Amino acid sequence: MTSIRRFLIIIILSVLCLTNFIAALQGYRDSLNAVDRIEEQQLREKAHSLMKLAAQPGKLPDNLFGDDILYQVWHKTGLQTKSDNAPDSPFFEEAPGFHFKTYQGHQWLLYRMEVHDLAIQIVVASKHQVYSSLTEEVLIRTILPIIWVLPIVGILVWLIVHIGLKPLRRLATRLDSRSADDFSALVSDDYTEELQPITRALDGLFRRLGNAFEREKRFSADAAHELRTPLSVLKIDLHNLSKSRDDNELLASLKRTANRMEHSIEQLLDQHKVSVDADNHSVETINLYSAVQEVIVESYDQLVMKDQDIGLEGADCDINGRSSSIAILLRNLIDNASKYTPAKGTIQVTVAQQGERVSLLVEDSGPGVPEEEYPRMLDRFYRIGGDHNASNVHGSGLGLSIVSDIIRAHEADIVFTRSSSLGGLAVDISFPVAGSIDK
Repeated sequence: MTSIRRFLIIIILSVLCLTNFIAALQGYRDSLNAVDRIEEQQLREKAHSLMKLAAQPGKLPDNLFGDDILYQVWHKTGLQTKSDNAPDSPFFEEAPGFHFKTYQGHQWLLYRMEVHDLAIQIVVASKHQVYSSLTEEVLIRTILPIIWVLPIVGILVWLIVHIGLKPLRRLATRLDSRSADDFSALVSDDYTEELQPITRALDGLFRRLGNAFEREKRFSADAAHELRTPLSVLKIDLHNLSKSRDDNELLASLKRTANRMEHSIEQLLDQHKVSVDADNHSVETINLYSAVQEVIVESYDQLVMKDQDIGLEGADCDINGRSSSIAILLRNLIDNASKYTPAKGTIQVTVAQQGERVSLLVEDSGPGVPEEEYPRMLDRFYRIGGDHNASNVHGSGLGLSIVSDIIRAHEADIVFTRSSSLGGLAVDISFPVAGSIDK
C-alpha cells in the first residue's frame, strides 16, 4: 500500500458507486414491476368498461380508447365490435388472462376476459413499449442525478479523508522537525485515540535510542580520557628509562607502541568531537583557505622533522561548516599525507572555488594507493595491507573514516586519484559554497 489517503478514497468511492448501482438496479426492477401492475390494472378496467357497455342494449360505440389501445368484443356469433387499429381476425390464441403478442411490429400486452353470462369474450391490448419507455425515462431521471453528484461526492470524500489524516500529518511534521539529539517524549494527549499506540511506541523507541546514544557518547569520551592519563605516564617512564640505559630495541618498540596508542586515542577523541558537533548543529561561515593555513602552522614541526615541504595555493573561499570538525578533517588529511610521504617529500594543498562548489585538493609525493583500494579507504579501521603495509607506517585506520563522517555532515563529496604533478595520492573534497546549504 503506497498511500492510505488514496486507498481510503478509492475504497469509499467504490463502495458508494457499487451501492448506488445496486440501488438503481433494484429501483429499475421495482419500477418495471410497478409499471406492469399499472398496465395490467388499466387493461382490466378497460375490459370491465367494455363488458358493461356490451351488457347494455344497442351497438357499442367505436374507438373508445386511444391509438395505443386496441380491443375486440367477440360474441358467440362472431366479432361484435372492435377498435379501428384491431384486426378482424381473433387477436388471441391463449387462455384467458395476460399475454404478450407481437402485432404490426410492436409488442402488445393482451388481456383476455370471458363473460359467460353474456356469452362474450373481450380482448384489450396496449402497446407495451409506451410503458417501457416511461420506465426507462423514470430510471434515467433517477440515475442521472446520482452520476452528476459523484464528482461532488468524490471531492467531499477527499476532504473528509484529508481532514481525518491531519493528526497523522501533524505527527509526521513534528518528527521531521526534531533535531538529531532530541529524544524527548511526545505529548500523547495532542493526538487522536488511533495514534496513541504509535506515539507510545515512538516514545519507547526514543527512550531506548536516547539511552544508547548517551552510553555511546560517554563511552567514547570516557575511554579516551581515561586512557590518555596512564599513557602519558607510560611515555614519561619510557623516556626516563631510555636515558638511564643504552640503546635498546625493546624500549624503541615500546615507544612506538605508546605513540601509536596515543594517536589512536586522539583519533577517538576527534571522532567524539565530530559527533558532538553534528548533534549541536553549530554551523558557521568558514574561510577554508585560512583554516588550512592554521592547520599547516600547527603541523609545521612534524613536517620539519621529516624535512618535508608543504605548499598552499588558492584564494579565500567561504563554506558553511563546523569549525572544529573542519579543523579535524584538515589535520587528518595533512597528517596522512605527511605520514605516507618520505623524507624530503612534497605536500601540496590547493583551495579553489569552482562555480557553486569549493574544492580542497591535498596531494603528496608518496607511493600512492592502488586504484582498486579507493572504495574501501573510508571504511573504519581499514588500512591498506594492515599493519604490515609497504610504507611501515602504523595507524589506527580511523583517520579517513572520521573524514568521511565530516564530509557527510557537510554535504560534501570526496574523490581519490593519483596526483598528476607529485605522483602520490590526491584527495579532492568538494564543499558547497557558503549559503548554498541550510544552517
